[in-house]
Amino acid sequence: MTAVSNFLCSYRPLAASAIGCMAIRSHGLPPFIDGSCRREPDFQADAPSVSALCRGSKFAPRLWPGDRVAYLTCKGRYAGHIGWCLVALLTVKHRFESHAAAADWYAAQGYGLPSNCIVRGNNPQPYDRTNRRLPADVRARVGVATDSVRAVRLWNATYAARARDCSVILACRADFLELWHPRVLSCRDMISIFGRIPVTQNPPKITQKRI
Repeated sequence: MTAVSNFLCSYRPLAASAIGCMAIRSHGLPPFIDGSCRREPDFQADAPSVSALCRGSKFAPRLWPGDRVAYLTCKGRYAGHIGWCLVALLTVKHRFESHAAAADWYAAQGYGLPSNCIVRGNNPQPYDRTNRRLPADVRARVGVATDSVRAVRLWNATYAARARDCSVILACRADFLELWHPRVLSCRDMISIFGRIPVTQNPPKITQKRI
């Protein structure tokens, strides 16, 4: 039996940018959902989902049922404080080797499909519900006068390519989830917990007591 592992991961929420905050106000969105056109992770799914759309083979393929992930925001100013927000503690319940298999499972449970599950009919988020942080190659192709429909189409195409290259997707249980008013952790808090400021781009394993 594989030993359970614990990981620390970061993401960029809508609340991390002025444009994201505009989307929050315009659409009543939770401030601490992911800001991209494919929510990664998708905390709003009935079973919150984690895929390889953001980090490819660096993270999702390393996780198995029973593993736990603590999600922090990227460092920023939140509620007037500079730091990181602890938003979610997820436990992996099911691992799927393809987005199609994940979609079948979500449908069988009577759940809506998560945003980061790329299958036919499951469209990306509209441009005005994102942080509009297009990948550099997409920005170069769209140009300054942004065509929002084309921008999302090209943005989504980059995620679809990653899904083809690394198709693992995970359905999770939320043991803790705060998308509206999460606690802000200062540099002092982070050092107290981890002994340093952890690097989360390639999500590290952490000990149980730190979660």
